[in-house]
Amino acid sequence: MSRQAHLLAAVAAPVCIIVFGIGGVLLGGWLPPRIGPDDSAETVASYYAQNTLPIRVGAVFAMISFGVIPVWGVAMAAQTRRKEGAFPVLTYVQVTCMAVGTAQIVLNTALWATAAFRAGEVSPEITQMLNDAGFIIFLGTWIPFTVWAVALGLSVLLDRSDLPVYPRWSGYLSMGVGIGYLPCATVWFFKDGPFGWQGIVCMGVPIIVFGIWLLTFSALTVRNVRAGFLHEQDLDDTPRMSTGTPR
Repeated sequence: MSRQAHLLAAVAAPVCIIVFGIGGVLLGGWLPPRIGPDDSAETVASYYAQNTLPIRVGAVFAMISFGVIPVWGVAMAAQTRRKEGAFPVLTYVQVTCMAVGTAQIVLNTALWATAAFRAGEVSPEITQMLNDAGFIIFLGTWIPFTVWAVALGLSVLLDRSDLPVYPRWSGYLSMGVGIGYLPCATVWFFKDGPFGWQGIVCMGVPIIVFGIWLLTFSALTVRNVRAGFLHEQDLDDTPRMSTGTPR
């Protein structure tokens, strides 16, 4: 049963991508963004008013997609937990950051849905502000994802055992992905060009590295689970004292 659950969690990444493709790309128009940060309030409000139903349905799909991300993250944390021993600090960092990061992007989806809820009934500036807040939270609150990717990378690189959970190169990949999220910070400062949320630097690079990260570790985790779990002794390299409790 645990192996089946682990496999389901590991393949959550492709599910996340497919579901967001429906909601965020086809229906919502958030990736690539159909509305730019330099568009007028009237243009933004008109887009939401004319596409109210697709945006609302797209927000539902996007919310489901983002809700699946921590399911996938737990699969990785469970893998690295097996090698951290009695004090799994990096595992706790992964779990904490995936929870915080998911809460943020779920909130940004709610803001986009709110912008569509009364589009055309309120002033265009209000709709524009909600749309702005959605993109700024989506990209600008990148730090939990960076810390999460770095923690996963360190878990891999610090595993010096004869049977590492993940190949060493994947640790460097995860660390690089964490760095790849840094351009998201430009969303706070630019309203056009490559550093705005329609730009290749601010939006394109982080989304690409995130997709690579999802699919790579999903494939590696599925391989691990299918190969069988490591022996219980690998949970801790130190000898265990008997408690006298029958196993």
